[in-house]
Amino acid sequence: MSGLIKYTGVVLGVLFAFIIQAQNMGINTYNLNSESNMLQGKMLGEVLTLTAEVNSYFLYPNDWVPGSVKFVNGNVFENLQLRYQAYNDELISYNDNGRFLYQVEKELVESFSFQDGNKTRKFVRLTRNNNQQTNMYLEELYKGAVSLMVNWYIYEQSVSPYKDRNGIMRAVEYKLHKDYYLYTEQDGLTKIRLNRAALLSRFPENQKQIRKLLRQNRLRVNDELSMVNALLLLNENNITQ
Repeated sequence: MSGLIKYTGVVLGVLFAFIIQAQNMGINTYNLNSESNMLQGKMLGEVLTLTAEVNSYFLYPNDWVPGSVKFVNGNVFENLQLRYQAYNDELISYNDNGRFLYQVEKELVESFSFQDGNKTRKFVRLTRNNNQQTNMYLEELYKGAVSLMVNWYIYEQSVSPYKDRNGIMRAVEYKLHKDYYLYTEQDGLTKIRLNRAALLSRFPENQKQIRKLLRQNRLRVNDELSMVNALLLLNENNITQ
C-alpha cells in the first residue's frame, strides 16, 4: 500500500509540474469562453524541433510574423509569432518566452491570420469538400456565396547538383506554389485560373450578364484583387446566389 501511495504521489507531482510549466508558456489569450477544456486557456499543440532544411524551405513567410489563431470553441489567441508549414500543411508557432516551437493542434483550429508585409492573410481550416471529409488549411481571399480560396503547397523540382546554404549537396529545389479555387458549401472546391474566361465558365447560364457587368465597371479579371472584385460584383447582382 505504501508503494502505491508513493507511486501516486510521483504521478501527481509530475502532473503538477506539467501544469505549472504550461501556465508559464507566456502566450497571451483573449476571448476565452467558459466552456474551454484547455489548460488555463493555453494553446495546445506538439512541441517540435525544425531541421535546417524545414526551416529554410518549407515555412512561409520567410520569418516569424505576428498573428492570431481562432479555435473552433471560440477562443482567440493573439500576439503570437506564426509561420505556415506549407509542405505538411501545419501551423507552427514560436514561443518567445520559452524559446521553443510547437505545432498547433490542427483539429482545434477554425482559422488563423498573420501579417505578410503590409497585408493580413487569413487561413481557414476546411473540414468538408464535395461531401467528403477533409482537413486542410486554405487562404481565404474572399468570403461569400462563392468564395475565393488559395491552396499553398511545396513541390520538389529536380535540378543540377549544388551545395545549399548549409553546405549539403542537393539535386532538388523546393518551390512554394499556390492554386486558386472557388468554393461553395454545395459544390466544394473548383480549381480556377485568374482570368475572365475561367470566371465565365463557372457561371455558364449568366455569361451575357457577367460580360455586361465587367464591361460597365471596366473590370479586367487578371489577378487576385480583380477576381475578388468580380465575385463581389456578381454577389451584389445576385448572380452567385
